[in-house]
Amino acid sequence: MKTTLFVLAFQVALILSLQSQTVSDFSYKFDNGVNVKMEQCWNQVWVQQSFAALAAADKTPLSVSTRTLGDLVSASSFKLHQNGKEIKTLAAAPGTYDLHVNFKLSGKPGTISFVAGNVVIKPNTKTTVSVTMYDYQIVIDETKIPLKGLSGFETLVTRCKGNTAQDTYFGIPAFYAKGDRSKPVPPDEPTGKTTGKIKPGTYDLLISIGISNQTHKVWLENLVVKPDMNYKISTNLNAGGIAYAGLNRDVNMMHLYPAGTADRQTGTPTPVKGSEIIKYDKITVANCCSPGTYDVLLNFKNGTKYEWRKNIIIQTGTRTDVK
Repeated sequence: MKTTLFVLAFQVALILSLQSQTVSDFSYKFDNGVNVKMEQCWNQVWVQQSFAALAAADKTPLSVSTRTLGDLVSASSFKLHQNGKEIKTLAAAPGTYDLHVNFKLSGKPGTISFVAGNVVIKPNTKTTVSVTMYDYQIVIDETKIPLKGLSGFETLVTRCKGNTAQDTYFGIPAFYAKGDRSKPVPPDEPTGKTTGKIKPGTYDLLISIGISNQTHKVWLENLVVKPDMNYKISTNLNAGGIAYAGLNRDVNMMHLYPAGTADRQTGTPTPVKGSEIIKYDKITVANCCSPGTYDVLLNFKNGTKYEWRKNIIIQTGTRTDVK
């Protein structure tokens, strides 16, 4: 799973270095064989473990709590492994383990799974592992309609559940032959930049989503499209919104940085090279933003002056105003 763009990635890097834990073998797939892969997206997993004295009456040395941001899964489960073998939690002796975490998707049948490594169980100690996951929700709706033997498709992007506006963010589809990404397969009947008809078959579908100066790439590998079926593919970014709501009309841009950046900077506020997460130039609308805590640098008149707004919290499904 590739993550390069947002503030919580910096936070998880700190957590992982402190706890010496890793996340591997990430898989996001539907039961119908479609594999979801992300490139340059905001998806991430955070794992943290903590320790406390084990109560005398408590026979369980491990507790696992899971949380997902936004609409994505309906249930979770876990298994403990050591040296490739499953170990019952009650039988777990002091040592180091791998935690296999499995989430059941809330939409079409499918799962998200991964392995959290280096889970430590100590003598007479309760280990609590907290797992938080943020990812995009992919929903594929199929409708049977006469299409003269072709397959119909349309893509939609929503910032979060209940936000249906399609005038800001678009998912631009590109079909590739399964396993061959050298050249896209053109639609037989394009009807718009996000709609059209194509020959039935098995494809790797790339959905490109432009957010400010970034392009997020969502791959649906092994997607089977059937004749006389229309496929509505929705990407719920499970994001929040951020907008400038101040009264100074000279502010024309917002730059987002990891929380704490402003306090580390000395002297006059100015952009921090190499640390910017994302920037917005349409600042009075609710720009899509991944959940997290940010320092926001307000840009006055294209760099004439800058001011910091510290510890701005973005939550899934809500709008945050910066003043």
